[in-house]
Amino acid sequence: MTSHSYMFTPRRVPYNYQTVPEALEERAKETPDHVILVHRKLDGCRETMTYQTLYLQAVKMAKHLVNIGIKKGENVGIYGPNSLQWVVAEISIIMAGAVAVHLTTVLNDPKGFVEKIKMADCVGLVIDQGTGDEQNLFISSCLLEFNDCLKVVLLREGKKGFDRYNDLPSILSKDHSDVELPKLSPEDDIIVFKTSGSTGEPNMVAHTHFGVLNVEYFQGPDRPSVLYNDRPFGWISGSRLVNIAYRTRRVFADSSYAAHKSNVMKIWNWMREEKTTHALLAPFFLADLINFKDEKKDSFLLNSILLGGQIIDDSSSQALGVYSEFIWIGFGLTENCGVTTLYPNIGNGEKIVMGDVGQPSGGVEMKIIDDSGSTLPRDEPGELCIRSRVAFQEYYKNPEASRKAFLSGQWFRTGDIAVITKSNRIVIKGRIKNVISRGSAKIFPEMIEKTLSEMNGISHVVVVPVPDKRLYQEIVVCFVVKDNCDVTEDDVKEFSAQKFDVTNSADGYGVMPGYFLKFKNFPILGSGKPEKKQIQLEAMRRLGIIEEK
Repeated sequence: MTSHSYMFTPRRVPYNYQTVPEALEERAKETPDHVILVHRKLDGCRETMTYQTLYLQAVKMAKHLVNIGIKKGENVGIYGPNSLQWVVAEISIIMAGAVAVHLTTVLNDPKGFVEKIKMADCVGLVIDQGTGDEQNLFISSCLLEFNDCLKVVLLREGKKGFDRYNDLPSILSKDHSDVELPKLSPEDDIIVFKTSGSTGEPNMVAHTHFGVLNVEYFQGPDRPSVLYNDRPFGWISGSRLVNIAYRTRRVFADSSYAAHKSNVMKIWNWMREEKTTHALLAPFFLADLINFKDEKKDSFLLNSILLGGQIIDDSSSQALGVYSEFIWIGFGLTENCGVTTLYPNIGNGEKIVMGDVGQPSGGVEMKIIDDSGSTLPRDEPGELCIRSRVAFQEYYKNPEASRKAFLSGQWFRTGDIAVITKSNRIVIKGRIKNVISRGSAKIFPEMIEKTLSEMNGISHVVVVPVPDKRLYQEIVVCFVVKDNCDVTEDDVKEFSAQKFDVTNSADGYGVMPGYFLKFKNFPILGSGKPEKKQIQLEAMRRLGIIEEK
């Protein structure tokens, strides 16, 4: 064994040099009636889609996109909550040769959303306009900014104010048999995700057919047969393309449901009814399940619960034997198409070491470097770097960020502090940059600070995290008001509720802070900047929070 902090896991399965539409067409021919998607809703509705239906609908919509002028290599934005129609739309964009740009928003700000669309060079937009008046107003305000220069397709039937746009139901009733779809290559870009911001300001990352189809965990013998995963489709961890390609039935719901404790046992019952074998759960949701274990009246067990998105500790093991036979812990990166390490088959009685994420996934290399970029000896903490054939090549339209992100030899700097131990384990210790990890989301505090600094009467704003047993961290807004201004904590909370969109946020939380604290003044560093660590400690004291050692 090398003394250097380096690990590599060979792949157990060969690379698949194929396109996503080719993989889907194969499945539709082999098992046309196999249900591949199941959508569960709080009102009791259960919607399903077979391979054949998914393929045929995607082909029809793809031909419509080509017919209205979408060309190979162009970017088409896609926005909306998790739905069957969303999956059809994403695959149709890919079939048309375009790149599906996943759009999300946490601000109730149409102009900001429009800027995202423009920044991504989108020539088209596939959008779920929603059913509520508030969402309809948001979408219509966004579309007005483009003055009909954007090719728009709606996922729901057009209502008042949207009737000039094509919608999916009407598209599926038309005949575009004379339209030819472009030839595709496995190395074409097909999707763009926005990074979490955990490595700095969020960037856009493009992935190819090859990258998406070669996440080894979902290809190999351990892949789930039925997976519950309600992560937002706009996140890499919510992507369903690799599930569809390798016959994993995907059961999902609106991501916001899991944010509410009142839905916990209902969601569990969905997993039981669907005979789910594996479930990718947010750690806070698993904590809620554990708290409700006395209400569990059935004997159903998942094969495995998959966890990731934050550092996992031994408290999760309370689910073993109650909800699941095993727990798997993963460490994922948008830049590496998701799953990057795996700690598999943690069984009853096995202690989870906090931060232990196992070993590299198949085909992934890892090393730990010091500040100069040199590889460290084992058991010494430093920055985790990864390299693999499915990793991205560069950040979209951001050459400076790309330059900083890579070492020579195409090693990607993750921004995580980690250790590779002498016993061949990878242990995550924390982040280099100040990013808040709430639930399964990474939140950039500077964005919240900038938004709240625009409030009348506010002099200074500092956003800090505090420990939270359910969500791992919670967001605290600490603020100082200007002289002779009477701004209360409730005032700032109300202002935040207007600015930060929770109702339409992907995960049901968005970036809405959990606490608001008014300070007379902030402790200041010698540089003149607020001393965030002292502000954080004071916030914890006032909230009665004790940091666990």
